[in-house]
Amino acid sequence: MSSRVKYMPDIPEGYGPNPPLKLFERKNIFFCRQPLLAGGDYTTAWKTNVSDKKEFLFITVQIEKQGSSVSKAEKQINTVSEKNFTGKIVQHRNWWHRFYPESFISIPDARMESFYWIQQYKMASATREGKIPIDLMGPWYRHTPWPAYWFNLNMQLIYSPMYAANRLSLAKGLLQMIDAARNNLVLNVPESYRTNTMALGRSGGLDMYSPVKVYKERDTSATDAQLELGNLTWLLHNYWLHYRYTMDPQIKKQLIPLLKQSINYYLQLVYKENDGKWHLPYSYSPEYPGGVTRDCNYDLSLLRWGCQTLLDIAPLDPLSSKWKDILMNLVDYPQDEIGLRIGRDVAFNQSHRHYSHILMVYPLYTMNWDQPENRALILKSLNHWHSFKGALQGYSFTGGASIYATMGEGQKAVDYLNQLLDRYVKSNTMYLETGPVIETPLAAAVSIQDLLLQSWSGKIRVFPAIPDIWKDVAFENLRAEGAFLISASRKDGETEWVRIKSLAGQPCIINPGIKGNLKTSNANATIEPIENGFIRLNLREYEEITLYKNGITDFLVSPVNLNNINQLHFWGRK
Repeated sequence: MSSRVKYMPDIPEGYGPNPPLKLFERKNIFFCRQPLLAGGDYTTAWKTNVSDKKEFLFITVQIEKQGSSVSKAEKQINTVSEKNFTGKIVQHRNWWHRFYPESFISIPDARMESFYWIQQYKMASATREGKIPIDLMGPWYRHTPWPAYWFNLNMQLIYSPMYAANRLSLAKGLLQMIDAARNNLVLNVPESYRTNTMALGRSGGLDMYSPVKVYKERDTSATDAQLELGNLTWLLHNYWLHYRYTMDPQIKKQLIPLLKQSINYYLQLVYKENDGKWHLPYSYSPEYPGGVTRDCNYDLSLLRWGCQTLLDIAPLDPLSSKWKDILMNLVDYPQDEIGLRIGRDVAFNQSHRHYSHILMVYPLYTMNWDQPENRALILKSLNHWHSFKGALQGYSFTGGASIYATMGEGQKAVDYLNQLLDRYVKSNTMYLETGPVIETPLAAAVSIQDLLLQSWSGKIRVFPAIPDIWKDVAFENLRAEGAFLISASRKDGETEWVRIKSLAGQPCIINPGIKGNLKTSNANATIEPIENGFIRLNLREYEEITLYKNGITDFLVSPVNLNNINQLHFWGRK
């Protein structure tokens, strides 16, 4: 039975425990068979072999919807345990040896660096290319009120560190899940709006069936979860990131109809008022108590991002004029004297762990620090959000850290990350609220990446938010939007060199952060200064260039000295 039973006050009548499990042994194999009231069963089987003074434990879990799965489990154990595993072990180790060098970072904070690397291990332990997506726990099970996929933040954060870390093969499972669920994404929309539309509610299974009940006129029977309008669009932001970090035309081809149908639901809901602006009906801002409101900032930000992105990737689409109209005439984000509101009808006046109301700032960047006119509002909204302490949780600090990183406030970002590590992360690097949620430690890996490299709004920023105390920093093959591999080294508080490799021949606008006269490994390269330290480079596909300051001759990436060597293996031996 669902582990949610332990946490839910209202259990449906007749919903009781499954029959007792059965433990037994047969032919040196141990079995635990759990019959299910719904029909069928699942069986855990295990066997131990000793060979060459080594002990091998073989475990399998099998399920049958009708009948017994015992014979299936027995066959699987016998098949696997009779194999010679020497080659498999070598293959397994070789996989990890290929995985880790896909990218590299070295920072002087030993504890934080250790934490970053254990997140890389956890990502690859929780999923592989071609496998199902990671849920809220990954393979580290315990009782939880959330035995499912959550689509209003968790899935988005789980996959967020894979892009810049250059580990995109691990993220393919999310794309495959979305592609396979297209029919259910249509069925999630109320029938009266089900014309070239898609949606996704708060949570669900691998099939992504999770209906939404947002109408032009509010359905008062709808739960908060059913009023979360923007979840699919936010999840498609991850799909778009996968495209932007690879520039794979096939991924773009698959994304366009998905994003169009997600935005089409919005287009059927928007309406104009006397101000001549497009408005949104009642929807819910995830996690905020009483957060049902018109012109919800969560949804306004996603609608604006979706329309702009569609214009970028499908500018000749017949709907392009409608997207432009939305961008020109969409109501402004509701705000007041203390910052961004939850929405038109709801102020931000209590503690709130989610950054649903400032999604336009992070991770969408449609409102950002490069816009001087928005800086005061961004800072005011961030400070006001974190001024209420009661409901803040771990990912409140990863979101805050990444926002500070966009401002170039590296020390404040690190302070937030240290609060996360000090107060919320367990000794085994896991994170727990009412139940385990794997996304928060993984999101912290993104915040660390954001200190070293940022790429948004078509620009790459190298070492954009390094704290003053971090004198030496280095990284190799972090990936940026536009499909660039970036490597860089910083010593004594100054960037020495930056190497850029183009994987797709896309335009490259980058701020290398190098002081003084800029040297280049390619004397024929055209470097066009733009403004604020940014330059434009024209690189062909697979072309590479190194930018460096005068006098630099060593372009190797090496581990930097640690400020706190006693915390070298704080989260486990590397």
